[in-house]
Amino acid sequence: MRDGVRYQFYEASDGGFVLLQASEREFWENFCRGIGQPELFEANPGAKFADHAVGNVELRTQLKEIFVTRTAKAWVDFGLEVNVPIINVNTPQTLADDPQYQDRFPWIPAERLGAEQQPSPIKFLDVDVPVPTKAPTVGQHSDAVLRDTLGWDDGRIAALRATGALG
Repeated sequence: MRDGVRYQFYEASDGGFVLLQASEREFWENFCRGIGQPELFEANPGAKFADHAVGNVELRTQLKEIFVTRTAKAWVDFGLEVNVPIINVNTPQTLADDPQYQDRFPWIPAERLGAEQQPSPIKFLDVDVPVPTKAPTVGQHSDAVLRDTLGWDDGRIAALRATGALG
């Protein structure tokens, strides 16, 4: 969509970016009327569906000038208000602060796993996927494995440990 115009990334006044997704005429008209520029729609109504205004450099320039008049959040709020799909574009630095991202992928704290980690993105109906646990440290379960799996007694485990085989 590099050459798209009505489905394109635009920079906002705060340096953030939004993705305008007004490829359908209805959304495009909502956008133009919502910003108080119905003449923009009348000059560029486009097709009813899937019209990205590909290659319309003049319109792209106009939209660039329009989008730098508000913050990214203000554009997202505007889209919700007038029924135009406009979403915030995240970077690796901003993704964790996005409310939708926080709702879908709340970070598992470092205290629990040793490092911050994201939960599994796999979702099941009516089933909660268990949160992973911290990996054991090297040798943490050696005695239990030797005892429970191999049936060794404490003396045999101690003798093996004395040889340095268990670290």
